[in-house]
Amino acid sequence: MLPQDMEGSTPTDGPTVPARRKRRRPWLRRGLWALLTVIVLVGASLLVPAKTLGQVIPGQALVDKGAAVTRPGWARSVSDRVDINGRLRYRPDGEFLFTTVSVDLDVSVFEWIQSEVNGDFELQPLEHILGDRTPQENRTRNLEMMNRSKDDAITAALEYLGVPVNETGVGFDIVVADGPVDGLLTVDDVIIAVDGVEISSLQSLRDELTRKTPGETGVVTVENADTLEARDVSIVWGEHPQGLEGAYIGIGEIVPRIEDLSLGIDVRIDTGSTGGPSAGLAFTLTIIDWLTEGELTGNQRIAVTGQIFVGGVVGNVGGVGQKAVAARSAGAVAFIVPAGLVDAARAKAGDMRVFGVSTLDEAIQALGELGGDIDDLRLGV
Repeated sequence: MLPQDMEGSTPTDGPTVPARRKRRRPWLRRGLWALLTVIVLVGASLLVPAKTLGQVIPGQALVDKGAAVTRPGWARSVSDRVDINGRLRYRPDGEFLFTTVSVDLDVSVFEWIQSEVNGDFELQPLEHILGDRTPQENRTRNLEMMNRSKDDAITAALEYLGVPVNETGVGFDIVVADGPVDGLLTVDDVIIAVDGVEISSLQSLRDELTRKTPGETGVVTVENADTLEARDVSIVWGEHPQGLEGAYIGIGEIVPRIEDLSLGIDVRIDTGSTGGPSAGLAFTLTIIDWLTEGELTGNQRIAVTGQIFVGGVVGNVGGVGQKAVAARSAGAVAFIVPAGLVDAARAKAGDMRVFGVSTLDEAIQALGELGGDIDDLRLGV
């Protein structure tokens, strides 16, 4: 019988070796916790509003007062947003992309740092984005501008295709601060007469104002765009700040009102929550592509930005460099932009081709250079 020292134990052939205990390293555990805490705190600090930090850092007045940061948004196809009924359509294989800029009015420390080290992020004063409007007022304003832009895009496309339109007055999207009509007219007004002379188009307004003498008083008749209620407004003609002949009234982004097209064509554009007028040219080109045979894009992805006005004039937009980044990321082979913004777009375009245009005609010619079918772009109406 084998000797037992205690119940349940089993003797060994040699001396008993005590079990080795694991050596505790409390300093390692404390270090890991400290490191994790630092990481969490640093990460959290990057999400802190930059304005909070800017108030305690000398020389950061821009951030201290509140700033906005803009960065590349996205470039998306227009085709799925256009719905045309009442006429034969030709769904293209290629597509036009409209581009956006992302705007953040609550700049974080991380975005602040990005604006210092990443050229695609731009920090700028809030008033450059909002003007004298609140964020909600600015949002509403941008949606209104997008709605006006869609109407102008449809009209410009149909005009180009040879469809007759009827102009019944002149609207505008800007009232110049401290200008002759500041406080007298609003963007809901449509000018229908000057001193009793009917105004139906931009040209007729220009012609009539050219005949006026700065400093004298005249009467502008306007009609509310929604209620159609008319009223006469007494105005002292101003002197044009650029020295042009005739009178200046201080309105901008002028667009003729179009009514009674009687086209038998119903065109609708769904822009969702996107605001602003910069997609107008892209909408116009897409409508032309849908209503005509052939491939206006040459079966390619082509990004476009630019405001469009009735008559086919292309207007400037903001953030073209950042939009070029978005277009390039979306695989666009070319980017069509307003003529005065070509350099800004090319600086961010990489290998993507950039075309500057001032009119719809020039945009069509650029598409021809890219291999698009630009012949016979007229409707038989």
